[in-house]
Amino acid sequence: MPKLTKVNISELVAASKVYVADQLKKADVNKNQVLTRTEAKKLATDLKDNFDGSQFKLPSGSVKAADVAKEFVVMMEAWARASDKNNDGYLSTTEAKALPKSLRDNYVNYLESQSNKLTPAGKYQSKDTTPSGLAAAHERAFGKQAVSYDKALAIALKAVATEPDSGLPAFVSEFGGPDGTGLSDPKKIDAEVRALLKAGSISLVPIAEEIPSGEKNKDAWIFSVSTEGQGDHGLWAIVDRKTGDVSVTNFN
Repeated sequence: MPKLTKVNISELVAASKVYVADQLKKADVNKNQVLTRTEAKKLATDLKDNFDGSQFKLPSGSVKAADVAKEFVVMMEAWARASDKNNDGYLSTTEAKALPKSLRDNYVNYLESQSNKLTPAGKYQSKDTTPSGLAAAHERAFGKQAVSYDKALAIALKAVATEPDSGLPAFVSEFGGPDGTGLSDPKKIDAEVRALLKAGSISLVPIAEEIPSGEKNKDAWIFSVSTEGQGDHGLWAIVDRKTGDVSVTNFN
């Protein structure tokens, strides 16, 4: 399996927001929305230095949970984007060396978690980088439907891999050859698509996110796909929550 060497910054920030909120909720034993130094010991190891270095500490050494969360997410996004030297929207392991020490361990843990999480759809696999709790948040917002998140994810992944006009095969057919001139052999196209997906990622879009083609989250599970084979094009799979009907769209 190819080792993941970079992560989508928007997905990193979204995952960081969910991660820190979950950790703070668990550590805030008395549920008063303020984290004491004793409670902070219950945080995951990679968040303890973020608590220790907080600029919002009260005289007692405690920090409001909301301040910890906001500071962590704001710093992660600001430093990640500043460290993205080629401005491609991804943070590589090399670029991540520019992060402050208190954020580098968070980046490494996220990278490792994504490297070990492959979602299969028949012969196609990709890393599901949907932040923990986001699928459940969608169901709370829009209600449970006939098509579950897991089923929709498998449908989306297969559609992106096989749709010839707007999915990954379209990009590979035009640009996927070793010299950038494209491929025509169906077997080679399929092999390249499988390799791109395995090294790339697929993620459920946030509740409030809109995509250029206009589909709405309330009607469909919408997945964003990130691979090295699509250039600067956005690529989405849209799965109807009731019927499982799927479409694939891309936009530059």
